[in-house]
Amino acid sequence: MPFEDDLMTTTSTPSRNVEGPASNAAEPAPTGAAMRLSIVAAVASNRAIGRDNALLWRLPGDMRHFRETTTGAPVIMGRKTWDSIGRPLPGRRNIVVTRQAGWSAVGAFTAGSLSEAIALASRPGDDVAVSGKAYVIGGAELYAQALPLADEMIITEVDGDFEGDTFFPLWEPQSFDGAARGERLEENGLGYRFVTYRRRR
Repeated sequence: MPFEDDLMTTTSTPSRNVEGPASNAAEPAPTGAAMRLSIVAAVASNRAIGRDNALLWRLPGDMRHFRETTTGAPVIMGRKTWDSIGRPLPGRRNIVVTRQAGWSAVGAFTAGSLSEAIALASRPGDDVAVSGKAYVIGGAELYAQALPLADEMIITEVDGDFEGDTFFPLWEPQSFDGAARGERLEENGLGYRFVTYRRRR
């Protein structure tokens, strides 16, 4: 997915840096309204999203869009995505999903599964706005787990095929409506557009 100027992607997916809360393990927590789940990713025409733990392109407009979209909300990522950044994304509740027992990082909450991460994202706190939405920002394995649960996907569609080693999972077009398609933009010789897909009910 897209990441901010000071962030890099990974074979998982991009994340950000921040000075955040001390690391915390996720605990089951009561929630009110159901948390809405949104996938955010930057994807090439051949579904490539990364190579060698790095992004395949540098698109400042996409990084800005990612920051504006996710700031003030929980972001859920895999450990490799976190490692590719190394610090928490500012202004967001950073939640890292890992099966590695005892793993922790300053500025991140840890969860053993996506469902646990969603429960943690639902917990009230002064570190995030009460938006009722959490963003899954990578990597590929977590995207695949989130797809059946996602209410929407916010995709930066990058023109062209890229040689990657990490790919966005296949998904069923009939399950989503292309609710909003932005105009085509171009930076650094690459064309792209922002597209929001919302699940059909």
